[in-house]
Amino acid sequence: MEQAGGSLFSIAILMTAGYMLAKRGWLGERAIDGLKKIITNLTLPLLLLRAFLRLTPDGRNVILALGVFASCAIMGLAGALLAGIARLPRPETRLLFQGFEAGMLGYALFAGFHTAERLPAFAALDMGQVIYVFTVLMVQMSMRSGGEKGASQHAIFPWRDIAKSKVLWAIGGGIVLSLLMPGFADMLAVRSGFAGAVFDTVGGLTTPLVCLVIGSSLSAGIVFDRDLLRVVAFRAVLGLGLGLVFAYLIVPALGFSEWHSRAAIVLFVLPPPFVIPVYHKGKANFVSSVLTLSTIVSVAFIAVLAIAGVA
Repeated sequence: MEQAGGSLFSIAILMTAGYMLAKRGWLGERAIDGLKKIITNLTLPLLLLRAFLRLTPDGRNVILALGVFASCAIMGLAGALLAGIARLPRPETRLLFQGFEAGMLGYALFAGFHTAERLPAFAALDMGQVIYVFTVLMVQMSMRSGGEKGASQHAIFPWRDIAKSKVLWAIGGGIVLSLLMPGFADMLAVRSGFAGAVFDTVGGLTTPLVCLVIGSSLSAGIVFDRDLLRVVAFRAVLGLGLGLVFAYLIVPALGFSEWHSRAAIVLFVLPPPFVIPVYHKGKANFVSSVLTLSTIVSVAFIAVLAIAGVA
């Protein structure tokens, strides 16, 4: 509890610093874009590479990944049904119910509370949703319509963006090396002092940089309305329910560790993927507000669970 409390205090300091710097104009939009590029192209890929190098790609992990993949689809279906029943924004509600922001937030929080040594457990849970986001969700977001009656809908799938993603290369490279050259993967991730120093120093910057970025994003404010609160609340409840199912039923049944159970809860209470507004331009204020409020709720909830020793 003492370590979790210290981690929470550190995260709070960095988020507050990001918020104050943005409010005073010292951390502007261009600076934030620069920090995001450093995270997604350098620090996060190194963090992910090390985590997936230590992941054993056996049958249990495949089953776990398939389960998480299916859960993302279930959440998407629930979002579509909810949008129709409660008359919530379409297709935004459906899109915002699918996937989790593990990259820019999940790994940083899990490492911040439990150290980077525990990240392979989170990586095992994240693998299924990463595949889902970059396939199923990307296909949905790539469907574009002219918005007029009779306008045809066609898909423009962002192959180039996906192929250039350093995050996906890090995940794929880690899995391939751990599968084909387990000895080398173990040496690189654990036993190499040189590689370990690089991973610790550069990859370790992910958590503080992410906290600064999140803090700065909170300075933009939130446009509150009933639709926003319903989407965030319903998604949070559904995600938590699925996370508990994985943590206390599926993960133990597959013989995974306690850390996998904690990782399951963290993953399923994370906000929607931050990539959604990049590829979906509809109702920008609503999408941005959902992502911001969901992030606040997720960070607060994960902090409480981490201090309680649940996540």
